[in-house]
Amino acid sequence: MRYQKQSRSAVRSYGFPSTTATQSEVPVSNAALVRLTYASTATFEPNESGGIEVSVGQILAESRRNNKKRRIGGVLHYGNGYFFQCLEGERDAVSDCYQRISGDSRHRDVKALSFEDIDQRMFPDWSMKYLPVADEVSRLLAKRNQAFNPYAFDDAMVSELLEACAQGKDPTEATAGTKPKPPLWKRLFGKA
Repeated sequence: MRYQKQSRSAVRSYGFPSTTATQSEVPVSNAALVRLTYASTATFEPNESGGIEVSVGQILAESRRNNKKRRIGGVLHYGNGYFFQCLEGERDAVSDCYQRISGDSRHRDVKALSFEDIDQRMFPDWSMKYLPVADEVSRLLAKRNQAFNPYAFDDAMVSELLEACAQGKDPTEATAGTKPKPPLWKRLFGKA
């Protein structure tokens, strides 16, 4: 067994579902790896011009900077005004991160969807992978005849969405675990 999945009622017992959790509700210290997924609703208006939302770009930059220091990884998906995020790392680091995220004014109605012990990460090369509405996610939603609304997803859909996110390409980075290619002129003329 790769991980032990916690039911949604078990997630509540860890103190994750509400944005008003106190420090006493946070899990006790344990260096075990965990995976937490949650849903939330954006408080900003969608960008009608296309591209990455300014607020989403800011969230990504902050997440990548902070998560790297805390050895947290995961994925962020934004669509239809909703966030779906997965956080992976040591239990205390993920718990602290979730508590911080819950108080962020760029979203509301933060709800934990799953919390599980894991043996290995699904997103080992990403401090925060970003996946906009992508082919993999679109196919999954079409297969299930659903719109993107993570609050309505059951445990099986959350697992399938994580798999789709793991397969998807992040348009904000080159390739996970590699350095971006130098500009074309540097590659052509050999000047680094």
